[in-house]
Amino acid sequence: MRSEFATATGFIFDCDGTLLDSMPAWNATEARLADMCREPLTAQDVEDVRALPITQAAGIFAAHGVAPTADEVLALIDDMLLSFYGTKVEARPGALAFVRELADVGIPCTVVSSSPARYIDAGLSNNGFDGLFREVVSTDTVKLSKQDPRIYRYAIDRMGSRLASTWGVDDALYAVKVMRDTGLHTVGAYDCDETAGSIEELTAATDVCVLTLEDLL
Repeated sequence: MRSEFATATGFIFDCDGTLLDSMPAWNATEARLADMCREPLTAQDVEDVRALPITQAAGIFAAHGVAPTADEVLALIDDMLLSFYGTKVEARPGALAFVRELADVGIPCTVVSSSPARYIDAGLSNNGFDGLFREVVSTDTVKLSKQDPRIYRYAIDRMGSRLASTWGVDDALYAVKVMRDTGLHTVGAYDCDETAGSIEELTAATDVCVLTLEDLL
């Protein structure tokens, strides 16, 4: 256990791009949906699609003509991704070992993700994470985005941690900034997808920045 984590009372983990190597699949899905739009997404639309609960993201695609309703867009996303999480997605290097290390010393861990809980549960179970998290918090379930500090406070309360001694781990620059501003310590878990943030940006915004979670072992 690294010395920085000696007083940690809890860890909040992002899922996609942090615990699971699922961002390429999400990027491909978003690209396919963007190609189906009758009018192009704005830069703000793209940012919102990646941060908002999936029901709201689906609403953005529906508003751009991908399908008549958000529910129909959600069905398209399920067709593209659900089986991937259940059978193909792999854990990011070091993710399982690091979470197990925290569990072994009694530090509670929670997942906070913009993906639907059914995706997260399938992907984590498929990679041996069963029983290692106190809770999986989906933005879709709690109706809060990862841009809202309340979702992190909710996760902290659910695992009985303390704000000042909780660490947040995420690959997305916007998310680590929100966690930092909320009062958490932060780990930037770099994913090669630089749309989430460059290694330089993540390093500047976090207490610890690593290329993979193996570097935390």
